[in-house]
Amino acid sequence: MRWFLCLLACDNCCVRTWAKMVMGIANGQDYRLVSTFCFTFPDPVPGMPVTNGHIHSQTIVSSSGHKFLVVNRTEVERGIPCEDLVRRAKVIEPLTERSKEVIAYDLTLNVEASMNRQNVAAVIARCGQTVSAEYIVEFTNPGGWTEQQFACADQGLFQSYLWLALVICCCAPVFYFAFRVLQRRQAHNDVSAIFFASAAFFATRVVFFLIHLLVYARNGMGLGMLLFLAQFLDFISTTLAAVVLMALVHGVYVTRPAIPVGSEERDTLIRVMGGFTVTYLISTLACGFRLDSDLTPFGLLRGMASTPYLLVRFATGVFCFKKGMSLASDGIGDALQAEKKHLVTRFSFLSMVWLGSMPVIMVMSNEDTWRDNMIWMEWISIGSYGTLLYFLWPSRFGTTFSCIKPTERAHPYAEFGLSD
Repeated sequence: MRWFLCLLACDNCCVRTWAKMVMGIANGQDYRLVSTFCFTFPDPVPGMPVTNGHIHSQTIVSSSGHKFLVVNRTEVERGIPCEDLVRRAKVIEPLTERSKEVIAYDLTLNVEASMNRQNVAAVIARCGQTVSAEYIVEFTNPGGWTEQQFACADQGLFQSYLWLALVICCCAPVFYFAFRVLQRRQAHNDVSAIFFASAAFFATRVVFFLIHLLVYARNGMGLGMLLFLAQFLDFISTTLAAVVLMALVHGVYVTRPAIPVGSEERDTLIRVMGGFTVTYLISTLACGFRLDSDLTPFGLLRGMASTPYLLVRFATGVFCFKKGMSLASDGIGDALQAEKKHLVTRFSFLSMVWLGSMPVIMVMSNEDTWRDNMIWMEWISIGSYGTLLYFLWPSRFGTTFSCIKPTERAHPYAEFGLSD
């Protein structure tokens, strides 16, 4: 046998899938897809032996007629009948029951370099009868520990997030310095406090995902709970950042102290942010509880669960842009000063770029390129946080936020004990 790809089919029973390891119980129709994988091979070096990829499969069947099939992924996606799938299979491994006892199979198979960067699928078939099997399958690429466990689309993901984490670690002292200075001066307002909380959650999420990738590179499984936590932290940080941008384009603390309570403008803002929060929470939970989800720190799936959020996110970006540009051109009450107009205009463009970029990237990407393109989303987020920090820097804070709430703490005569 020249090469082999994977093992077993799956079902809606107990199934877990990672890029390298697949385990679960298959019960269902006459054939089931176990998983897809794309092996990568390093460029051949003259004089050096060519190494193979490997698949180690352990299978338990309690009935006859099962077959392991290795086929092109497109054949499975087309949904062709079981008999046609068997005829077109590149590899067929019969699992024949020779007695009434349960039969266990332990196979270690090679994948040759001729399969480099080809998308193949492992299927278990039992044409004419329902599938019934249990399995554990491991996929291993040739190469170093940073390549062995990752499929084609995931190659380089660990290295990219390592660089992202290094950049964040270098920037963290700058953010902390600005936070502490504003805190000592008692200058923080609601918007600045939410911003620094969002930045902290964002940095923590990147570090958590990097740790997950580090463990994943070693065992092909990673830390599922840490991955879900990273995705949930992204939900929190993204929602908080959206609140900050929404407040800025409405001129909160920039051109006015607050949005009037009970106003139509405030009700619209609450509805927009409510839709944004609810749709992303649903998407995050759907992604977190899907055991065979992609390697992504975002709570996003390429499916219906995330479509409402992507639409709402893009619409929120358009809403923020139009609101900010309207405020900059018309003002509220008296005409805005020129510098305030420029501030609100910049916040409008920043909101459109940050909120609108992810849906656009998602639409322009496919299943194989999405995890490469999502790195651009990370850099856009880092740039957005850096831009906001520029306007919230202690030396510019008073210029940006010149309209504060007249609270007792900030009353101009509070230090003399006067409140009226």
